[in-house]
Amino acid sequence: MRWAVALLCVTAITSCGGKRWNALTEGATGDMEAYEGSAVNAIEQARPQIMVIPGDQTLQNFRCIKTERTDGREFILRDYQRYLLNDDRARGIIAAIQDEFNAQGYPLNDFEQTLKQLNTQEATDMADNLAKDAKMLLLSTAQPDIILELNYNTSHGHANLTTHDYSNTKKRDYILSYTLTAIDAYTNKVVATISANDIKGTSATELITTDIRKQMPSLQTDIVKYFSDILTRGRDINVRIVVAQGSNIKLTDESIEGDTYADWIVDYVKTHTVKGAYKLQANTDYELSFTNCRIRLINEDGTQYGVYDWTRDLARNLRKNLGLTVTNKARGLGEVLLVIEQQ
Repeated sequence: MRWAVALLCVTAITSCGGKRWNALTEGATGDMEAYEGSAVNAIEQARPQIMVIPGDQTLQNFRCIKTERTDGREFILRDYQRYLLNDDRARGIIAAIQDEFNAQGYPLNDFEQTLKQLNTQEATDMADNLAKDAKMLLLSTAQPDIILELNYNTSHGHANLTTHDYSNTKKRDYILSYTLTAIDAYTNKVVATISANDIKGTSATELITTDIRKQMPSLQTDIVKYFSDILTRGRDINVRIVVAQGSNIKLTDESIEGDTYADWIVDYVKTHTVKGAYKLQANTDYELSFTNCRIRLINEDGTQYGVYDWTRDLARNLRKNLGLTVTNKARGLGEVLLVIEQQ
């Protein structure tokens, strides 16, 4: 795909010390009418959005994560707000990582600002009285393409991550280990990883940010390679269509189009995935389930196209062509869940 090639070319230029691309100012003339009438910059549209968050091991070190059981199910509860209060290095480290991506023109979702947005919207009330997964709410609000999970540990004499012993600090170095993992936010697939073990220095923040900067070109290259593959082959999502309990419809019933509902949906998925890429996981009277469905990310005019757009188009066609009442119940970024309800 031309967009993928262009994306690789731009990244190669910037990572080799060339001109740094600035998505916010490129082509700006002050003439809004001319800008709106110009062609869409496909590279700008296609760059993966990045979000840096603390990993579960870091949250554990700062006592900001716990596991609870509700109705026989186990839930992980993450307290990101408490983490920001407990870790006085967090903002500096996250900002340093963001700066490296911002310098190369990547769109960013800021961790702390997204948390504030969640609080403003009281998004935790969206959890339908289940144990609230802060990570899911965070990603659903920001909708990044790639999350960078940072896990790190430090030792400093008798000090640890939550209690600081500042006595005689000039005579003892920090010993630090970290892992920064790039993860596809839609599939939880690991894209790339950089790490270091037992590096020493007098400032933990300086240690980690310096080493991350050193390894950043390798990390960014792996991210671009992965994302260019998504641009070419489509984003991998899971699709489920289920019939609500008590409805008088079966997916094996004949629809007004002549096919069964199930056959019509299978044909739609086959037609609206990149090269018909999908796997039929379940096909029963009350559920159709597909995995590894590849959907496009970019429209022909260069504008973005995502999971929400694909879901909306399918739901609209089920209503228009089959006369079904459909509700979108999806929660995860890479998940499509449509519920067919009583007519």
